[in-house]
Amino acid sequence: MIGSQENGREGIGFQTALVPVVLAVAFFGRPLAAQVVEPTESALADLDQRIEAEMAENRIPGVLVGVASRGRLLHVKGYGMADVELRVPVSDSTVFEIGSISKQFVAVAAMILVEEGRLGLDDPIQEHLADLPSEWLGVTVRQLLTHTSGIPDYEEIQTYEAYRFRFTPEEIIRVAHSRPMDFEPGTGWYYSNTGYFLLSLIVERIEGRPLGQVLGARIFEPLGMGQTRMADPEAIIPHRASGYWVDRMGAELMNRDPTQTSSTLAAGGIVSSVHDMAKWDEALYGTRVLTEESKGVMWTSAVLPSGEDTGYAFGWSVRPFRGRPSVGHGGQVAGFVANFLRLPDDELAIIVFANRYRVSSGRIRDAVADVFVPGVGDQPDT
Repeated sequence: MIGSQENGREGIGFQTALVPVVLAVAFFGRPLAAQVVEPTESALADLDQRIEAEMAENRIPGVLVGVASRGRLLHVKGYGMADVELRVPVSDSTVFEIGSISKQFVAVAAMILVEEGRLGLDDPIQEHLADLPSEWLGVTVRQLLTHTSGIPDYEEIQTYEAYRFRFTPEEIIRVAHSRPMDFEPGTGWYYSNTGYFLLSLIVERIEGRPLGQVLGARIFEPLGMGQTRMADPEAIIPHRASGYWVDRMGAELMNRDPTQTSSTLAAGGIVSSVHDMAKWDEALYGTRVLTEESKGVMWTSAVLPSGEDTGYAFGWSVRPFRGRPSVGHGGQVAGFVANFLRLPDDELAIIVFANRYRVSSGRIRDAVADVFVPGVGDQPDT
């Protein structure tokens, strides 16, 4: 869910969206957390140089970054091209595939069903899904959420190429079952997209409708997230960015087929925008989507019987970021990478989208953090 050339930026323009005016309104409209600073023009220029250098080195066509605080976008800036062939620049409205950041949305949908008494975290998954391999019987919903089920990752078996094609649930299950269990359920941790594919099916079965409709009705529409939806390649999605990667020699930029919804579901099949992710960040501070108790459960790291803390909760990484409490996730799928980092103590969220497969969104995220939260910038990652 994550080759350089001298001419990596050739033909790629850079565009700023919503800068000085939005910065002024956001920063001076209300007090910010003590750790968050208003960057100087020089600091923002240095940030531009770091991002542009990363793009040039890795032939990234387009990047969009956002910094949000309690629903307000403090900074939004687009770089390069959303579509290279049509020469459409990245803007603040550009919609990107977000890969595994999708997992947090189905995790919240599952927790809503838990609150309603329609799903139990410790329910064996066969209570909700039929015709599962016998080795998977007894795996719980909680173990799917925390990657402690031991069910093999179908993406790892088939590689990201699988996302280019339509698959039925039965075919996905058959692929994952082609490899033995990684470990006895609950005894280990291994990232498994199969777990979130199965979780998506469970949510669909309980709700009696497709996942996109569930997420739309339960989360996206109530929060006004009008640009967030399943990444259906046949749908007309305004402002959708095209995805890219490079050939084996790193010499030529190549188009990537869009992600097929049926082959990913919420394991990595959602598109979103910087504005919608800011709305999502704000909603997570209150109780619009979940109670405080449910959020506490959702953001509690799974601990193995050995005592090892996995640093992973329900669709969220909960490891400290440079010594600060954080929740977030990276994403990579079919021509895109993304990163969404929340620093609750600082009331800050960093959003990064890029339309090139197999590059690091984390380096751009870190560059943004160095500018907006310099108080954590000199501490090592943990």
